[in-house]
Amino acid sequence: MLEVENLHVALPDRGNKRVFGRPPLIEILKGIDLRVSAGETVGLVGESGSGKSTLARALLRLYPLSAGSIRFEGRDITNLDEHELRPLRARMQIVFQDSQSALNPRLTIGTALAEPFVSYGRASDSREALKLAAGLLEHVGLSASMAARYPHQLSGGQRQRVGIARAIALNPALVVADEIVSGLDVSVQAQVLDLLRRLRAETGMALVLISHDLSVVRALCERVVIMQHGVIVEAGPSETVFNSPQHPYTRKLLRAIPLPEVDPAWIDSVDIDEVAT
Repeated sequence: MLEVENLHVALPDRGNKRVFGRPPLIEILKGIDLRVSAGETVGLVGESGSGKSTLARALLRLYPLSAGSIRFEGRDITNLDEHELRPLRARMQIVFQDSQSALNPRLTIGTALAEPFVSYGRASDSREALKLAAGLLEHVGLSASMAARYPHQLSGGQRQRVGIARAIALNPALVVADEIVSGLDVSVQAQVLDLLRRLRAETGMALVLISHDLSVVRALCERVVIMQHGVIVEAGPSETVFNSPQHPYTRKLLRAIPLPEVDPAWIDSVDIDEVAT
């Protein structure tokens, strides 16, 4: 469904902007090859600065490409302008990491969710669009009454569910989720991940999950891609990569997963009578 070949992306390095003229370009992605099948869940993993978020936006043509090609559902979208891309936007969506800035603070949640239905002609009028928006909220585990609230009146986890609701509103074939559980507490992370798993099972959408957390990717993804410094250093089925990592960087990431250090003698140090009391 999605084929990326030799993808290069260079973005302005605003930290080194000259007094006059444009800032120099810095290459972020350096020859990415990636394929995502229909209904597949792929995890993109790497430390901060590895190029994950840049790739997330490049896949949906939100960033300009320096070289390479992207094919979506058999169509080359590499050089399409925004007018030509617009009909495809309904088929490819993204959920951003920062749920606060991803939502317009001046719009109620209901209005924000109703916009796609109106823009793409999926509702005959605003009243029907708002009704569909209320249904979306319930579909992602929120109350329909939240349609009247503004983004700042919701918790981080609730806003992220709204972001997911907006992404699936038009039944896309592909959803890119960019660090969507980063910053959420563990219990809310689990709820959001369970929601994604359920929606994927119900809709059959393909999911590209961007994360620096290997444990999150292992729980959700069938295949994992490891990125470092703008290149892919390892890729394969999740079970294979986790059990038999081939690249030193992958092994380093796996060693960084926090695990409890259990003292083998701890059970002998517990006063059984005291516990029973």
